[in-house]
Amino acid sequence: MSKDYRWMKLIDFRFLLSFVIIITLENYPPVMAAPPEEIPRAIQDFLEGAVADFKPEGVRSYDNHPSGMICVEYGLNGYTSTFKFDLGYKLLESSSDRFKDLEGTFAGNDDKLPLLRLPSEVEYALRGLFPGLEGIDFRKVVLQGEYLYQIKGITDSVGVFPVIDEKGQLLQFSIDRDGDGLGDAYELVCGFNPNDSDSDNDGFPDGLEHSKDGDPLDARVLPKILKMHHDIDSNVMVITVSTCRGKNFFLEVNPTGANAGWEKLGEVVQGDGEDKEFTIPSDGFFINAMVRVGVEGGDPDLAMNADMPPRKRSNKNCNVPSSLRGREISIGQGKKLMFRSNRRGEMVEGGNRGNMVVPFSYTFSKPDHCKARLVLTFTTRRGFETMVYELTFVPKGGSGEFVAKKFGKGKKENAGHGNFTISMNP
Repeated sequence: MSKDYRWMKLIDFRFLLSFVIIITLENYPPVMAAPPEEIPRAIQDFLEGAVADFKPEGVRSYDNHPSGMICVEYGLNGYTSTFKFDLGYKLLESSSDRFKDLEGTFAGNDDKLPLLRLPSEVEYALRGLFPGLEGIDFRKVVLQGEYLYQIKGITDSVGVFPVIDEKGQLLQFSIDRDGDGLGDAYELVCGFNPNDSDSDNDGFPDGLEHSKDGDPLDARVLPKILKMHHDIDSNVMVITVSTCRGKNFFLEVNPTGANAGWEKLGEVVQGDGEDKEFTIPSDGFFINAMVRVGVEGGDPDLAMNADMPPRKRSNKNCNVPSSLRGREISIGQGKKLMFRSNRRGEMVEGGNRGNMVVPFSYTFSKPDHCKARLVLTFTTRRGFETMVYELTFVPKGGSGEFVAKKFGKGKKENAGHGNFTISMNP
């Protein structure tokens, strides 16, 4: 036998050995943390409905977490799904690495369909997995060539949004029974109370504290929800408050910096999970003044972990401007609002002795298709006053009706209504 032939034979043998090792590893059975007979029957029944072509050998792990949560991992054909249950075998959360991140996948799809139009396989799976679910509607998208369905429903008075594929397989689910923005499974692991939105009773929901450097288990550590910066161009202090649903937020100012003498600044704002912006003229006031944010209970129905009601689309072509800088708003009786910069302007009111000019800071937003909201803040001898204009535009844009409300030291009073027109400052 030649030397070259022996060398080739050795290569063949090594290749064959490697091939055998690879085949053995790929077909090695999954390791079970507990025998199948130890998995509760209720969980086995759920898995059979949640996983297409379920096989008992696909259960990779079964674990009782110290928090009392039961965790199950299932994986076959290269994909892994995780399921988390409470001690009553109620599903708290599920996910699949087949679609690792579905966040925002359905957000841009406003085509909500009635449940009667769900495919039979999906509807059958939905009813079997969540027998107490009160279905409302659903959305569908095509992702990686597959149809996925997000169902909007209510179970135990809590909004839920399970995602199911076209085979009836559950891909994603989470429940937040206390509506604080944190899923029940996450709260159990962290030691929070999943049935109480404010585990330490400090007035701030756990979700807000967790995301803003607070401590949901220590009332002495409050979330950092207030930020301030000076807009040099407008000479305005911009105060941003992080809000949450189910709570109302307001600013309080103290012109002297003393412990007493706090006054509400403007109106109370309903939290919706977004940041709210306030502006205050900064002409010398903030040398000694202090600002703090107040929080009070709001509508409890808004704390439900459900999406906000959809805004009705309108066919009207209302040309609501995105910015007021360089524009004027005439509001009748000789009054004009002149907007000098992105955050600062002047109210000009004509009279027998000439014009009276009062500077203000402002914020401008579009809460709806043909509506805008304008909030003006004035510095007066008595402190601060706030005017809120709700503007409703006509289809052609540039004009419409307004309703004004005035806030002084936290007290609200009607300040009139009428028509307005918007024009560019010549």
